[in-house]
Amino acid sequence: MLKQILIGGLLGGITLFFWGFISWAAMDWHSNTLQSHEGVNAIVENIEQQLPETGVYYFPPMTFERSDTEAMENWIKLHESAPHGMIFYTAEPGEVMPPSRLLRGFLVIALPSLSGYWSRVFYVLGLGVFAVMSVHLVNGVFHDMPATWTVGVGLDLTASWLLVGMVLGSIIKD
Repeated sequence: MLKQILIGGLLGGITLFFWGFISWAAMDWHSNTLQSHEGVNAIVENIEQQLPETGVYYFPPMTFERSDTEAMENWIKLHESAPHGMIFYTAEPGEVMPPSRLLRGFLVIALPSLSGYWSRVFYVLGLGVFAVMSVHLVNGVFHDMPATWTVGVGLDLTASWLLVGMVLGSIIKD
């Protein structure tokens, strides 16, 4: 049983890893997930001088002093009258997709293991649905993420975890 779990986890991880490549590099369904526009260059020019450290920044900048009603009212007016969004910012330069990141990701996705074919398939699928609902759906609702992003990554995650569940379910036997 342990051998089946290890092999299933490894092959499930390989499946998820390669699905991620196919989904993002070979298929066209993420063309609306991330937007690319030359105007971004003007926005991020000298960004390292403006943002102090790696982090997620909301704009317009929020006031966290809820007792300061004037500041809160000003922020609400600005939010309602100007563009708003989030910046996911990494201050440290680095490789686009370093091998260490790929290895870390592979090891994390190779770990799941369950028993009973359909219970394994649906459990692993449930993990994907949980991830979609707890991360991407929440971001879509509360952070005004574009629907194309939320739907695109939601479908991708659900499909990828369904495939992993099918691989695990066929390899790990009761």
